[in-house]
Amino acid sequence: MVFDAVDSLAANLEARAAASRGPARWLWRWEAARTRLLESDAARRYDRTLVVAEAERAAFGERAAAIFHGVELDPPATGDRDFDVGFWGRLAYFANRDAARLVREEIWPRIRAHRPEATLLVAGADAPAAVRGWHGRDGITVVSPMEDRAALLRRVKVALFPLRFGTGQSNKVLEAAEASCALVATPEAVRGLDAIAAGTALATKPEELAARVIELLDNPTAARAAGSALRAAVEREYSRAAACERLAAAALGEPDPG
Repeated sequence: MVFDAVDSLAANLEARAAASRGPARWLWRWEAARTRLLESDAARRYDRTLVVAEAERAAFGERAAAIFHGVELDPPATGDRDFDVGFWGRLAYFANRDAARLVREEIWPRIRAHRPEATLLVAGADAPAAVRGWHGRDGITVVSPMEDRAALLRRVKVALFPLRFGTGQSNKVLEAAEASCALVATPEAVRGLDAIAAGTALATKPEELAARVIELLDNPTAARAAGSALRAAVEREYSRAAACERLAAAALGEPDPG
């Protein structure tokens, strides 16, 4: 039997604790410790445990395997990209909510100071009222929910993911690469996606992230080349078909076909 854990809920709860203060931090740490015991017990009861990120495989023991998620490959983008920068994800999730706030308050003002006409797309399900209130201000468009994700992402020049928390794999990063967006992100956003990380402009501080975005917007040729290279990496390593092949091999105990 196979236990499809996806990612470590205990690690996710530990990340929530790190993002919280006061009694909430204590509560999340307590829940994380309890959940870690449950995950260890579950892993012992199954023949095989699957997760999506190599960083979390060790938590489930020697019979665990890391199998990345893949994305569907739609036709390459051909139209104009009218959003200079884009951030998306389920906006009620704490890690995405934190990253969106970082974009709005600490990164976007720096970009607009250099490029006053720059445009920003913030998109995803369950946008809180505060995020919806950004729409129409300072070049920001808020789309929630996303009706045609593939088409919308193909309108973005540079995808910006300043994630500080979270576990597993950031599917939004693969979506950006599949759409041939250039990528600026924190190392946390590209965890477990080595081929994508290699083509991403990585930074950790808001001023550094803003600078990387500005560099790409100031050099459209470099931005297009970065986006094309990321799309090629998805086609080569992160397609849905490749992920399904690896999933089947892991479930059957066969060697990784990749």
